[in-house]
Amino acid sequence: MKKAIPAIIPALFFALSCSDTPKVNNEILLRHSQVVQHIFFNDDSLLHGISLGMKKEDVKKLALPGDSLGQEEPNYLLFEGKIDSAKHYTWDCEFDSAGLFALTLDIYLTDEESAEEWYTDLTAYFSEKYGPATDDGMAMTWEVKKAKRPARIELIEDTEYPYGQLHVYYYDLTFIPEQDTLPMDSLFLLDAM
Repeated sequence: MKKAIPAIIPALFFALSCSDTPKVNNEILLRHSQVVQHIFFNDDSLLHGISLGMKKEDVKKLALPGDSLGQEEPNYLLFEGKIDSAKHYTWDCEFDSAGLFALTLDIYLTDEESAEEWYTDLTAYFSEKYGPATDDGMAMTWEVKKAKRPARIELIEDTEYPYGQLHVYYYDLTFIPEQDTLPMDSLFLLDAM
């Protein structure tokens, strides 16, 4: 019996390593703050495992356990999430016939006077993941061309609030919006380009 135990242990480790649970790729995330790790979840997607081009049903399945669906319309989803009592976020998704074409993430840091530290951390994370950013004077921007739907990412620190606030916009590079299909924030960003 004593000889059987050493043979069982390696077999058990092998069986566990062959499980169907996919390994989360978060090699880049692990070098960043807990807030960034919590919100983005893995390095293989834009947010929470979500990528542009996904269908609405698939996006809903990828909401984190703490995220709640606040609003749902035929081509729109709005989620709310909480990191702790003073840090929370919202993310909304817009869909067309080809799937998710725009995702907006707003991060609220109500216990901090500014979001500068988080802005710096997010800039570093996106730069490690997508390459050098372009600073157009209004936002730090990155382009993701090797994806199901090539995307532009914009990071903005909102300094008009008495607390830290960040906005991250992801949208399809090839999408041409109709004026009545995007929220005002998105129209403002597209007009500024």
